[in-house]
Amino acid sequence: MSEVATMDGNINSAVSPSLDSQWVQIQKNTFTNWINEQLRPTGQTLSDINTDFENGLLLINLVETLIQSRGAPLQPRRASRYNKNPKNQVQKMENVSYALNLIEKEGVKLVNIGNEDVVGGNMKLILGLIWRLIQKYQMNSSGGSRTVKVPPKKLMLMWVRAVLPDLNIRNFSTDWNDGIALSGLIEYCEPGLIPDWRSLDRSQRSENCTKAMNIAKAKFEIPLVLSPEDLSSEDIDELSGMTYLSYYMKKESPGWYATLNWVRKNTPELNVQNFQSDWNDGVTLCALSHACGEVCPEWASLDRNNKLENCQKGIEASKKLDLTPPLTAQELSNPEVEELAVMAYAASFRNAKKPAPRYAEMVKVGFAGSDIDVKFDENEQKEIKHSVVGKQVAFTVTSSENKIDVSNLAATIEGPNGSVPITISPATESSSKAVASFTPKDAGKHKVTVYAGGHIVKGAPFDVIAEPDLTPKPDKVKITATDVIVAGGEAVFIIDASEAGTGELDVEVTDGYRRCPVSIEQAGSIYTVNVKPNEAGSHVVNVKWAGQIVTGSPLNLEVLSDPLKLEVIDATKVTATGDGLYRGQGDQPAYFTVDPRGSGKGELNVQVEGPKSLAKCSVDPNVDGTYSVTYIPVETGLFNVKVTWAGKDIQGSPFHPKIIDPRKITVIGKQIPNIDQNGLIQLTVGRKYSIPLETADAGPGALSAEVECPDGTKRPMNIDQRSDGTYAVSFVPDEEGDHKLHIYLSGLPAKNSPYAAIASRELLPVDHSKVVCTGRGLKQGKVNEECEFIIDGSLAGPGDPKCTMSGLKEDIPLTLSPLGNDIYRVKYLPLTAGAYLLHLTWSDKQVEGSPFKVSIAQTARAEKVTVTGNAVREGIVGQPMRSIIDTKDAGPGQLTARCMGPHSTADVEVMDNHDGTYTLTLKPEESGRHMLEIKYGGDHINGSPFIVRVAGPPDATKVRCFGPGLEHGILATYNGRFVCETRGAGAGQLKVRIHGPKGAFKVEMTRDNQKDRTILVKYNPLEVGDYTVSVRWSDKNVTGSPFEMKIVDTREELEEVQRKYPISGSISSNDQNGWQEEI
Repeated sequence: MSEVATMDGNINSAVSPSLDSQWVQIQKNTFTNWINEQLRPTGQTLSDINTDFENGLLLINLVETLIQSRGAPLQPRRASRYNKNPKNQVQKMENVSYALNLIEKEGVKLVNIGNEDVVGGNMKLILGLIWRLIQKYQMNSSGGSRTVKVPPKKLMLMWVRAVLPDLNIRNFSTDWNDGIALSGLIEYCEPGLIPDWRSLDRSQRSENCTKAMNIAKAKFEIPLVLSPEDLSSEDIDELSGMTYLSYYMKKESPGWYATLNWVRKNTPELNVQNFQSDWNDGVTLCALSHACGEVCPEWASLDRNNKLENCQKGIEASKKLDLTPPLTAQELSNPEVEELAVMAYAASFRNAKKPAPRYAEMVKVGFAGSDIDVKFDENEQKEIKHSVVGKQVAFTVTSSENKIDVSNLAATIEGPNGSVPITISPATESSSKAVASFTPKDAGKHKVTVYAGGHIVKGAPFDVIAEPDLTPKPDKVKITATDVIVAGGEAVFIIDASEAGTGELDVEVTDGYRRCPVSIEQAGSIYTVNVKPNEAGSHVVNVKWAGQIVTGSPLNLEVLSDPLKLEVIDATKVTATGDGLYRGQGDQPAYFTVDPRGSGKGELNVQVEGPKSLAKCSVDPNVDGTYSVTYIPVETGLFNVKVTWAGKDIQGSPFHPKIIDPRKITVIGKQIPNIDQNGLIQLTVGRKYSIPLETADAGPGALSAEVECPDGTKRPMNIDQRSDGTYAVSFVPDEEGDHKLHIYLSGLPAKNSPYAAIASRELLPVDHSKVVCTGRGLKQGKVNEECEFIIDGSLAGPGDPKCTMSGLKEDIPLTLSPLGNDIYRVKYLPLTAGAYLLHLTWSDKQVEGSPFKVSIAQTARAEKVTVTGNAVREGIVGQPMRSIIDTKDAGPGQLTARCMGPHSTADVEVMDNHDGTYTLTLKPEESGRHMLEIKYGGDHINGSPFIVRVAGPPDATKVRCFGPGLEHGILATYNGRFVCETRGAGAGQLKVRIHGPKGAFKVEMTRDNQKDRTILVKYNPLEVGDYTVSVRWSDKNVTGSPFEMKIVDTREELEEVQRKYPISGSISSNDQNGWQEEI
């Protein structure tokens, strides 16, 4: 049975019965091509994934290349563990171990794979290892361990479904066979490469895949790690599909840039550069949520230091748009967050559903043209609104609806010393606007909250800081002059600056040639100015407050003449109103009104300047003292309207109206797509219709479009801006009948808008040969397991599918479920094994391949299999171990067995006894713990995997004997004890025999437990004389055996014996402790 890599990266049994199965070969080819792409910088290539990793060198180079591709430093190599020219099995296994250790240090979890599996060419485990590397280095942009719980496949599917919402992609195998999804993905990455991808012929799957993959290789340099033939094959596995398609969505891939550009377009204020660090503080997510659904208006004022709080706010905002976040706020705020997760999340906003607004959400406050001074506070990192004590503050309340209901509005103000009154009244210039005003009485913060329908509106609450009125006000300086001035006399001016704020007074008097002496005396805010003109004639008196000319200065002082006469001119009091100051339409008159009343005498001058020329304008005085200004723009763009009074700019000048011309919106190609000779656009129900538009010459307006359906309802059309600045306006008709397509620029209809259209359903001729059937249920199945297959008649015309399944013993009922668009899912549950014929018809005609031959196999019951014998318990190296496996009660199935030793695979033979039993023979070649797997029908039997302990062969030379019982001694004090240490001597039986002066006598042997390999031997000599101790291990003498000792009566006799007969066969008592420590 073959075993290959599965979706979770572990190694499990594959469904295919052979390593030659087509989908296994596809996976093997794909992984081989991916490896060679990584090895390209080294100049090395891999030919056979089973054998080329055998010596470990190529695997080490692959892993080091992958680590360096991340910019990470390599761990220093240990020369003792890395062999550049491995010559034997041990060196090869050391090299592979070195590579596997590198992989584990990189955070890759390895499951059930060791160096012996790679050296032995175990394809299932090698494919699993390569899949782990692909997940780590191809799909995980962060480079570290995974930081989100959602698996890569789900994230990839989420992104693909977001960018190709019309295709309902469900997998990375069969949904890509026809090449249409891949073509659509390439068009998304760079519009214009395959614009007709939706109209591709599904039956030309190989040609579609070849064309799309070649374009991707030429344009995006995406390597063909998967061949077009394999992509179009129904046998393709998901791991191969994911490996190839990951090139479209990994970091800095074409899909990555396309999604990033879409985000940047919707959040132009943020300059987003990636899908990782730029999202950690949550501000980008909140801004995107608001851009797509106006659900997070406070995003611009968020504190970027509150990362977790901002991320949670953005996630909650996205849920209001009917989106499902693939990661938590904690995961999003992680600096190492996976870019694939964030990119998939960002792409899902393309399909966001804007929530129905509450009345309060359609109302907002504004400060344009108000008396509130808005400044950005660097310390607070936010905008602060300022006003002046005693000065009325006004701001606007605007509704997105046509009319605002003032009775439904309310406002409160909390000042430093209590509440402050506020009034709200309708605005005179617009029915959708109201004006709120209040006058702060105390300096300090005023919290303003505005409500609509009981809910706080957008932009509220906000704070207004009221400050003391200390600004210089030259216009508030009051001047009182003396009556008649005589040459040589003194003129006195009284200047009152009590209402002029802070500043310094400066007075200069000249007759045109020289200055006159001036003295100034101050008493509080009252100044007395004394001037002594030397000669008669006209004098000019310049009065400045805080460096600015005060109202009425310069004064004309006539010596020996009439008292002073003052004419004041103030251009800042001139106002201008009207649409012509803000917007206009090409070749159409634009109007505005200028009101100079109360500003003094002066001359009005108006100049209207377009991007390339000056526009003609007329200025007509009105009887009420105002002026009507008319100009006709002949080009589009941002204009410059300069209005001056007495040579000085009035308030707001220069103005910058936006001039548009909807007539200049043109259809790219000059021909409306699908329009007939009667000017009627032909639409097909369920098929997307798109009009390419060029708006560059139409001016800075907002493009919008809507379709009027047969029942009179209107719905917006999709507008996509292309990379070249053009637009595509599209929608998918979902009902037959007359439609009208409306196209607007800033609310004004484009030329020839609306366009008349009619939608009808596509009628395909009935062609049973174009029915496509897919699924494993067409070929095979198992008893009591539900099987299914798909009937795709979307290109076969209207038809009625029928199917029957008959066998020799019984027929199998089938259930058809329509999936839409003439696609059906068929399910059946076989109860009896055997061969069946599956007949499929479309409009009573046999489809291609019918009748299909379906093989139903019996389901094996592994839990009914029993096993007896020592092969599943313990044995000895080199000695066959046998067990009997009984499958009589388990039904039909295939029996397989595999045994893994500590370093290599052990030989296992299974022989059929032809009576429902099998004889399993295990031949271990190394000692240690073995793992024996026995499977029946692909499932483990009870107890499997078995832990088999294998001991080494008996080796008497490894037995060590020591102790006083093996030495010469004195009978009265003799200690007849010694130790036999059998550790490392393999399996065997210890036999000890002792002969003394009267022959053999009883020997006692003990140990602490049955597993203890240290044995204590005791005997008790009763007479002096010669003794012989024979120690044998598996009937062979151990080192030093037989041992010969002499037991005597006296110390003198012992010393003489020790001199003549030194003990050499055993370890002396002097060395006993050292030996024990060593073992």
